[in-house]
Amino acid sequence: MAEIILHHYPLSLFAEKIRRILAYKKIAWRSVEQPMMAPKPELTPLTGGYRRIPVLQIGADVYCDTALIARRLEELRPAPACFPPGQAGLAGLIEDWADHRLTSQILPPVIVDMFPVLPPGILADRAAMSPALSKDAIFQAAPHALSQALLSLDRLDCQLRDRPFLLGNAFSIADAACFHPLWFMKHSARMFAAVEARPALAAWFARVEAFGPGDARPMSAAEALAVARASEPADVAGGEIATGEGLRPGDAVAIKADDYGPEESRGVIVRLSASEITVRRRDPEAGEIALHFPRAGYRIEKQ
Repeated sequence: MAEIILHHYPLSLFAEKIRRILAYKKIAWRSVEQPMMAPKPELTPLTGGYRRIPVLQIGADVYCDTALIARRLEELRPAPACFPPGQAGLAGLIEDWADHRLTSQILPPVIVDMFPVLPPGILADRAAMSPALSKDAIFQAAPHALSQALLSLDRLDCQLRDRPFLLGNAFSIADAACFHPLWFMKHSARMFAAVEARPALAAWFARVEAFGPGDARPMSAAEALAVARASEPADVAGGEIATGEGLRPGDAVAIKADDYGPEESRGVIVRLSASEITVRRRDPEAGEIALHFPRAGYRIEKQ
């Protein structure tokens, strides 16, 4: 199988979600560091416009969004499982809550504390993705977001008082999704003190952090593009056609997130299921690419 390549940058909290899964599953991977801000000239040839981090690449197959990336890694390395039998639905619900609500509570107060050391222009870059990510909006939201984050930390601490991980004795996608916003809190000593003040939560955090950095080796973005050019899409077979939406294989579509980030990726549908869409696209730099998105959280428009 082709090498697993993760396009990310060190400060990305959503990339940390995937880095925890890779470390837990002991999957060797190649680390391609991408810019924190647009333009991303060596990422967009792979994605056709999508700029959010992380992105997973396996040869000429490119996977967007951590929800889909986590499930692809589970298919490739089923054990140890991140989607426990009988609890996969619950784990997914916690994942969605953490990726959206918990993260939205933690980001504003941490960014306010980090603002003096953030790269110049980063909030202007994020404001182009959503008005809610502008400097004024974040600073205004921070006090209320902090009050809500503390309530969420209480709930997590309560859940962990009689178990090592959120769903029992083993790490799962629920832990990965709740860990990454708390990991981001470590960039603010004031904020992370709230984790340390909750014994069960602090012990859980240390437990997940102890997985270590994982087996990662650096790769340049140019090398990753060369891998794509030298490969053919491999993950394109199968899939049940979702009905009732007027979408079929062969349709040209545009795909974009329904929450933030206006950038579109375009291609021709080659696989469509209730949970995933795969499109084929060609780029002068990357060659023929199969681009994979989850259905949840994305708008698909026929062209």
